[in-house]
Order: sequence, then C-alpha cells, then structure tokens
Amino acid sequence: MVQKQTLNLFRKVAGVVAPPPKLTVSQWVDSHRVLSKESSAEPGKWNTDRAPYQREIMDSISDPDIDEIVVMSSAQVGKSELINNIIGYYIDYDPSPMLLMQPTLEMAEAYSKDRIAPMIRDTPTLTKKVNSPKAKDGNNTLLQKKFAGGHLTLVGANSPASLASRPVRIVLADEVDRFPSSAGTEGDPFNWDGNTCL
Repeated sequence: MVQKQTLNLFRKVAGVVAPPPKLTVSQWVDSHRVLSKESSAEPGKWNTDRAPYQREIMDSISDPDIDEIVVMSSAQVGKSELINNIIGYYIDYDPSPMLLMQPTLEMAEAYSKDRIAPMIRDTPTLTKKVNSPKAKDGNNTLLQKKFAGGHLTLVGANSPASLASRPVRIVLADEVDRFPSSAGTEGDPFNWDGNTCL
C-alpha cells in the first residue's frame, strides 16, 4: 500500500516538473485564443480551419530552422491576427522579450488599445500572465506589457528613441509598407546591421 502511494506521489511530482508538450503556434491558438468583439466580426474561440492558409505561416514561427518570415498579401486577410497569435503564444507558452513595430508611435498606441489589450483581457491564459493595466506595479503600460520571462514593447518606426537599445528575441513588424524610409537621422528603422528584421 505504501509503495502504491509513493508511486502515485512520484507521478504527481513528475507531472508538475515535466516540460510542457511541444506546441506549434496554431495548436496553441486553437486551444487558447479568444477573438474579442472589438476586433473581430466573429468573436469567440479561434479556429485556424476558418482560414487554413494561416496555419503554415503561424507554424513557421515555432520552427527552429526558420529565422525570418515575410508575409506579402492583400489587405484584411488576418495578418494582424497572425501577429496577435504569435504574441499570445510567446507570452503564454515560450516567454520571450518581443518588439512590435508599427509605422508610427501613434499607430503603436492605437494597436495596443484596440488589439493587444482586448486579446489579453479575453484570452484567459494571457489574462493570468499579464497584469491588469490598473495594477499599480507598472508592468502593463500602453507601450509595454511585462510578464514572467519576457515583455512586449510596442514602438513606432518613426521614433528613433523607441527603437534604440532593445535586446529582444522576437521582432514583429506590421504595415511595413507604411514605414518611413528613415527614422529621423538614424537611418532605415527596419534594417539593422544590414539584416532585415521581421
């Protein structure tokens, strides 16, 4: 009887300390992501099968052999939601420092309010990881969302100060065709050391 109890205890401990199962971005979003009514014509649980062409793009993010992904497409086909899904995946499943570039600082602020805040509020796994903006610890501001193991910083490509000195693992860029050719006197905001970042 004691051996059985000991064995059960070890199984429980192993379950707690075991690494999480390997998940792709599409698997994570199909399990956890909730679309907000403010940013979706069909709010509710995300289903990648509704737009299956997005699966390969999302799953390329979690492929260790891929360093850069470029998506060229028409407007209103879900590119911003792909970015949101990637952000949610890294907040919840693989915490990392991230940078999201928008064409202007004003657009970054609007994106934070209109897209990121509702996603965090309506996706329970993210709500648990990112403090409420009303919390007094300052970990959830308009342009920076901190969470255990990382942060999301939103910047404008037109603001050299917001682009400087940012050690990040994941760089995401939205509406790249609207980026200025130069961030003031600092040069191309999208080309660092000759390597395009996305």
